[in-house]
Amino acid sequence: MTDTMSRTDTIRAVADDLYAARAALEPIDFIRHRLADGDLEAAYEVSELNTQRREREQGLRRVGRKVGLTNPMVQAKAGVNQPDYGIVLEDMVFEDGVVRPRSAFIKPKIEAELAFVLKHDLLSSDLDAIVAAIDYVVPAMELVDCRYHNYRMSILDTVADNAACEGLVTGTVRRAYGEVDLDEVEMVLYRGDTEVTRGVGRNVLKGPINAIAWLAETSLKIGRPLLAGEILLSGSIGMIVDWDADVTYTATFSHGFGSVSATLQTKDSPHA
Repeated sequence: MTDTMSRTDTIRAVADDLYAARAALEPIDFIRHRLADGDLEAAYEVSELNTQRREREQGLRRVGRKVGLTNPMVQAKAGVNQPDYGIVLEDMVFEDGVVRPRSAFIKPKIEAELAFVLKHDLLSSDLDAIVAAIDYVVPAMELVDCRYHNYRMSILDTVADNAACEGLVTGTVRRAYGEVDLDEVEMVLYRGDTEVTRGVGRNVLKGPINAIAWLAETSLKIGRPLLAGEILLSGSIGMIVDWDADVTYTATFSHGFGSVSATLQTKDSPHA
């Protein structure tokens, strides 16, 4: 942040640059040096400004949130030691088997995780209240993209960029919370027929429910509680991997969760 620009002006300028980068699909330099060191609040303000702008200009609704940086392996790779969160808008949600155009992404990556859907507003971060608010759990993939030249982001960079969230894909199997031990759910992600990463539910903050608890508490602190109907991505069970075009990625889950798949296609599809 320069001496000649106020904090508010800097936040707006950074938000404008990231918004333009997303619209043009042209990466920009990291924004970490434009914000005060460690100013996570400013980074979240950047992200919030761009979410509000998409709501205002594109008429989109908020339908969910994602927790990122929950897996210790992913944290180590990103050089951070805490989770972050991003917002999911209605045009970011896709069904199992979706085909997305490569031309809609800058540097696409993909993760496999479990998603929670709420049946009523969550006005407490108490674990019993969180469990009572969960409608069901589904297998999911997060479609990841960033507006930078590479993924060597600091936490300021990723938070400002909506935690690098560009969408999610949900599977068809719905399980009630408590029906299975989510900490023990095993996931294997395949690129075509080749395994690219695997993991187990406890990789996510020692259990996916802990990621939802962190999100619930954080959301209450900022005055935006989790709401009924929201889809909540709990974080990557395995490693984040490159999402290559023209090959289907499929994540299989144990404990009866089935699978979920997505394809990135070089030639734009009318079904994307």
